[in-house]
Amino acid sequence: MSQARSEPTSYRTALAVAGLMGALATGCQRQAEVTLYQPFAPHAQQQLQLIGDGAYIVSTGEQRACLLTFALPGALRGPRAFVIYVCGPDVDGPTKVDAQDPSATRGFLIQEVGALAGRTDFSEGAVVYRTRPLQPGWVEVELDVRCEDGTTIRGKALAENVPSEVRAFERQYAADVTSLIPAGPPAEGQTTHSRATAP
Repeated sequence: MSQARSEPTSYRTALAVAGLMGALATGCQRQAEVTLYQPFAPHAQQQLQLIGDGAYIVSTGEQRACLLTFALPGALRGPRAFVIYVCGPDVDGPTKVDAQDPSATRGFLIQEVGALAGRTDFSEGAVVYRTRPLQPGWVEVELDVRCEDGTTIRGKALAENVPSEVRAFERQYAADVTSLIPAGPPAEGQTTHSRATAP
């Protein structure tokens, strides 16, 4: 009986992944898919695939910020559970992650629910941006970054230029966003606590 119930779920998951890849390749629909590799987590959480349609970007000509939001693993939509925030130079192509360089790309992962809830900052890696000249307002984003707690994030997104979504998150997590700036002004308010590195 359990096998029969699992087959429709697997089929729906396959359809969701296929639809995502098609959207990234040809369409203009916000989509994001990333895999979190977490060697310190309990076995069932060491590799999580996140798929969502919350992919937003804002560019000022000098700085670019990207926001990716996800529900729980296996769910395309639902209450927000994971957030990836990236900021850095407003350029196309590869950008290097360097938490100590104010001109480099910086960012963090926040898990909002669960035993491993908390924030971990990017420590190294790269984020690649590719604008679509024939599709203004859309940017392909590719991440391959490692975080301070040992988490590796790899994946792609097709982000839409929606400044209101990015700015709303930056207001909600103002202290966390401000703290990404090396030698920047003191963050007002309380930053998100660091993610647990062991259960």
